[in-house]
Amino acid sequence: MTDGSPLTVRSQPPSARLTKLLGGVRGVLLKPRFKTCGLPVAIERNVSFRQPHTIQLGDWVRIRQGTQILADVQIGDHVFVGRHCDLGSHLLIESQVTLADYVCVLGHTHDYSNPEKRAGKMFSPGLKVIGAGAWIGYRAVILPQVRHIGKGAVVGAGAIVTRDVPEHTIVAGNPARIIHTLTAADAT
Repeated sequence: MTDGSPLTVRSQPPSARLTKLLGGVRGVLLKPRFKTCGLPVAIERNVSFRQPHTIQLGDWVRIRQGTQILADVQIGDHVFVGRHCDLGSHLLIESQVTLADYVCVLGHTHDYSNPEKRAGKMFSPGLKVIGAGAWIGYRAVILPQVRHIGKGAVVGAGAIVTRDVPEHTIVAGNPARIIHTLTAADAT
């Protein structure tokens, strides 16, 4: 007997091992659609690529569920992209980079010179580079005018990055500011 309400069927989430296996299979199946694609690549469910023929993926790349990647994006080797990230156009992510969940890297902005319509035509200010070994924290936002996140830099959770980040520094806040410069002594 039904009461007219919609039926919701909930399944158990797949185990971590099964998720990785399915992501690897998905990566192999999608490989021919990319400009270049290394192995192994794990792409979880609900990942969207706006223009896959312009995307380059290195070896040992993992892209978690719900992420969106636009166009002209190159991802290096051993890169981890967390859940529900948004990666804009004209982006180079070098090797060993980690992006936590919900990271937003904006690639385009609007021309706002027209007083009648401030959100004018979209354009890209140019290539954006996230340097090797960088770590971008949970819910961080990197705005379109930022051109470079330095090698080994750390962007704190929730940071709004409005300008370039030097190598081996930690930035945090809104707007993001340098809070610490990392040294070899910090590695121990």
